Amino acid sequence: MDSVEEKLKASIAYNFCKHNCVSLTDTMQYTNKSNFMNPANKESGTPTYCHYSEAYPFVNYQNQKIYQDFDKFCLFKPFFLSNLVDRNDHIDISFYLDNDYVAPSGVAVYRNSDGTYNRDIAVPFWVAIETLTFGEILRLLHYLQDDVLKDVLNDFNLPLSKRAPFLNMIDILLCLRNNCAHTTLLNRFRTEKRYRINALLIASLSLTPKNADSVLKLFDSIKILSFFTDVSALKKPLRTLKFKIYVSMGIKKGKTVYNKILARMGCGDYKKWNIDLFETKYFL
Repeated sequence: MDSVEEKLKASIAYNFCKHNCVSLTDTMQYTNKSNFMNPANKESGTPTYCHYSEAYPFVNYQNQKIYQDFDKFCLFKPFFLSNLVDRNDHIDISFYLDNDYVAPSGVAVYRNSDGTYNRDIAVPFWVAIETLTFGEILRLLHYLQDDVLKDVLNDFNLPLSKRAPFLNMIDILLCLRNNCAHTTLLNRFRTEKRYRINALLIASLSLTPKNADSVLKLFDSIKILSFFTDVSALKKPLRTLKFKIYVSMGIKKGKTVYNKILARMGCGDYKKWNIDLFETKYFL
């Protein structure tokens, strides 16, 4: 999971800067909301116009706050740069002080402890993005302009036309990551009911949501993870669990119990775990 997050952060920072931060003066343009797309903005010709707005996916479900709270995103908050520097010990303010830099209008400016502003401080996006949570990265992906997102998707071998299922896959990975972070039992993992699943994603990866378009178990969620990274490391714990159950209960009873555990995780057939998760390459 960490490798996916790191690849996302690196891709976003690189591709955004390629389009918007090409000079020293532009260093902080990642805090200028005019360089992003507001999902709720239906006004064609305005800087943050979103041509997906009229039919934004899952706007009444997991994307509701993403759709409604564009202006509240962390990068756009008035004191983002001040908080970035002051709350992260590894960011040394003296290293990012440059007399040749003068903050342009629309970007975050560093505020000193005495309340005055220092417009000579600029922290590049590749540094700042490392402090964002996975949830904030998901929101950031929604807000990227098409030219930037197209390049990000290309890093994952996807065209821009796959924007919706790609963002939906990140939804599921966020649920999975949060589950792991809160040390909840993985064998009981379920995506929240408010999370809807994209129809193309269901068809392409042969997902089996509990309801028609919601609630995935661990098996399907790992399928999605396998699209981004190698999940073969999971083979060993699955085999170990099987071995321990068989030893403690005997083969006949152990097989029944083991299959029930696998079924609770989304698929009761051990062979399908090996084939679908460790041998199959998925495409959108």
